[in-house]
This record gives sequence, structure tokens and C-alpha cells, in this order.
Amino acid sequence: MKLFCRSISWVGIAFISAGIAVSAQAGILKASPAQPSGFLVNPQEMRADAGRSPFDRVWRNGSPRAWARVQRFDRIVILPVNTAYLNGTAKQRAEAEKMAAYMRERFQREFARGGQYRVVRQPGARTLVLELALVEWKPTNIAGNVVSTGAGVVVPGANLIGSAFTHGNIAFEAKIRNGETGELLSQYADRQRDKLTLFSFRDYSSTAHNRKAIDDWARQMEELATTPSDHRVAGAMRVTLNPF
Repeated sequence: MKLFCRSISWVGIAFISAGIAVSAQAGILKASPAQPSGFLVNPQEMRADAGRSPFDRVWRNGSPRAWARVQRFDRIVILPVNTAYLNGTAKQRAEAEKMAAYMRERFQREFARGGQYRVVRQPGARTLVLELALVEWKPTNIAGNVVSTGAGVVVPGANLIGSAFTHGNIAFEAKIRNGETGELLSQYADRQRDKLTLFSFRDYSSTAHNRKAIDDWARQMEELATTPSDHRVAGAMRVTLNPF
């Protein structure tokens, strides 16, 4: 009996290891960058900047004068999130609009919490403008995750393998402008997939993982906007033991 239990344990470990490997291969640990949607300006000039930003691609205005003009800005407008570049059925678009509303509210809340910029409704004097676009959205496959969880009960780690095929994903693009002149200051693009975990209640909601990605983006964007250019903003963990 002990030998049998020990064998099951090793099988579980093998499947967990295999699940992580398959998930990594499928892009779960870090999603591949999304193709530019048309929302950004000259996206071919954007590059990864791991020393500063956790996002897939960034661009920063290289003119010192452009940044000197906004040095004393203390307000920010976060415009309604653009969903014009999303495809899908009418039902999917209605759900995406809800996600876009959540995204704007979450970014507003994070900047308000940070305190360096006062969140206002209209561009004007001493105001930055943050333009956001939701350019890709795929809900989590709840039914698939139910099946994967059942398989994980029988064979530990099988649910990790299943997650490679049931995950959702989400991608955004952003532009920050001088609210007085309209001058483009920086651009960002990132794409995320559901976090990898042995078990998560988020697996049983079509939007919970994507909302968590938005939460991470809001925090990261606020930190990028309020820290020196040599400060590194850390990315979110792609593997988590937190089930909530």
C-alpha cells in the first residue's frame, strides 16, 4: 500500500511538472505579444524595455522638452476605453463593454489612490490624458476548467495541462498625451493570459482572470507614470498559489 501511494505521489509530481512545461510552451506563463491593432501611433517603433517596464512593448518620446513641459502637471484624464478594435458577436461585444468600463474605473481608482495626479473629467491645464484601448479579449472557458479540475482530482497536475487549452487572454494598448498640446508622450502594449495555479476560484468565472490582469496593469501604469525613468516597475507573477 505504501508503495502504491508513493507511486501515486510520483505520478502526481510528474503530471504537475508536465503541466507546467506544457503551459509554458503554450504561453501561459507569459503570453506572446499581441499584434498592433491600429490604435497606436507608429507601433513599429515600440520595443520591450525590461529595465523599466513590465509591458510587452513601449515607446517614450525622446525629446527632453516634451517631458519638461509636463513636469509640473498634477492632473490626469482617463478617457473611456476604446473597444473599436475588438471583434466578436453582439453578445461578446456587450460583455467586452462591461470589461472596458471596469478597466477605466480601475485605472481611475489606482491613480486616485496614488495621489500624485488628481483624476479629472476633461483635458486642460496641467493635465495628462491617458487613452486606453481593449484590443483583445477572450473569456476563460469555465466548462473546460470544470472538466480539468475533475481530471486533477484523479491525476494530480492534470488540471495544469488542461489549463493550456481553457485559459482566457486579454490585451490592451495605451497612449499618454500632454493635455494642453495633444503631444504624444508615451505608448504601451501588453497581453496577458490566465495565471497558472493548482486551483483558483477565478477559473470558474469567465472574467475574473482578465479583471486581475487589468488590476495589475492599472497598478503598473500608475507606477510608471509617477516614478523616475530609471525605476524598474516589476511585472506580476504568472504563477500563483492564491486561489482568489
